[in-house]
Amino acid sequence: MTVTRQDFFEIMASFPSGVAIVTTLGADDVPRGLTTTAVSSVSADPPTILVCVDLGSRTLDALRARRKFVVNFVRQGCGQLCMLFASKADDKFENVSWRPTQSGIPLLDEDSIAWAECSTVHELEVGDHVIIVARVEEGGVATDPESPLMYYRRSWGVWSPMHEPSEPDPVPVAAMEVSARDLRWHGAEF
Repeated sequence: MTVTRQDFFEIMASFPSGVAIVTTLGADDVPRGLTTTAVSSVSADPPTILVCVDLGSRTLDALRARRKFVVNFVRQGCGQLCMLFASKADDKFENVSWRPTQSGIPLLDEDSIAWAECSTVHELEVGDHVIIVARVEEGGVATDPESPLMYYRRSWGVWSPMHEPSEPDPVPVAAMEVSARDLRWHGAEF
């Protein structure tokens, strides 16, 4: 059986993902950006991530030339912002609040729950995308416990921790490294 392009889209749409906006500067120092759900951690030592970018993206040339970018992990309520950065609009930053990082790369700090400023270390073209592997050089996490924006079956949503109704609302804790044997999933059978 051959998986068609549409079948592949349906399969991947069934996997809920966080949403990020990748920002950089073009050769003309004009801010550029794109929306993606294809971001993943690669290594904690050294801190490394990957981002997959469509070869037809109008932001790709800027990402390749500058070799520095920010991954803005988007907070709930920012679906319209993500649609803007997924569009072919000429100036996606015209009515968007942002500030430059120390390196001058656009940071969408008001709309992000976390961010990572990265430098490209490797590119790999696969099919109609390029995988950009990058070292995380700076970053931060918002101080408020707002939920991330999620994307599932072509719809925006919000993730919230699952807990029993009798339990108090979850309290954010510091991130920690865990293995699969440390996790217990609600409703899991062991």
